[in-house]
Amino acid sequence: MTVDNELLEKFKAGATLGGAQVFVAASAEDAVNHVLKLVKDRDIKIAVKSSSALADRLGLPECLASGGVRVIETAIAHWALQLAKGKDVPIDTLAEMVSAAAGETVPAEPESLLRAARRVLKEVYSGAGMGITEADFGIAETGTPVTLENERNSRLAAVLPKLHLTLLDGRLIALDRANAAEMIKSSSGGIPGHRVPAFIAYLTRRSTAPDVKGEGFTRARGPAEEHILIIDNL
Repeated sequence: MTVDNELLEKFKAGATLGGAQVFVAASAEDAVNHVLKLVKDRDIKIAVKSSSALADRLGLPECLASGGVRVIETAIAHWALQLAKGKDVPIDTLAEMVSAAAGETVPAEPESLLRAARRVLKEVYSGAGMGITEADFGIAETGTPVTLENERNSRLAAVLPKLHLTLLDGRLIALDRANAAEMIKSSSGGIPGHRVPAFIAYLTRRSTAPDVKGEGFTRARGPAEEHILIIDNL
């Protein structure tokens, strides 16, 4: 599969119109240098990252860490693996690690560990300077990155930090919503019994809707800055 330059240019135009800053990287080095400059210019110290094959292939977490940015995985399994420094540890040891992160004693039981992990990560999202997610594909007609997931961690990483960076494979751009719907349907791979992901996020632009009066929370309008990094040669 190759990049369709016409779709790519249309996507860039739509995304820019929606307020996003779009950068097309010609190489992996180009992509990493762009992100490193971004975090340096914004003085970002903490970034949350959802599962991203592109970020891993770029070596982005390691590059950011070497630049002084703490990168926190938000998929619970990956977060637990990060706590264990990539090692396979027994559940009692994992419970000690989660307890230290949560600031409370967490029983060595799967459900308790899961609830504690969600509480810890909930606080991490809003305290991060940057959220990094990967779009499964983009919609050229509107310049919309689309993310498919089952845990909702990508959506939270996209809307709660002040700056959001979307990684997008330039070859994966649909013409319009109708084509996007077909791509979503095919995400199950045509395997019997497999369903499309539980959550589908369309990120077109920051919400300008007013807060709900009388509610004890502020409406999540999305990040103050939206950046899209398109990789077309990786």
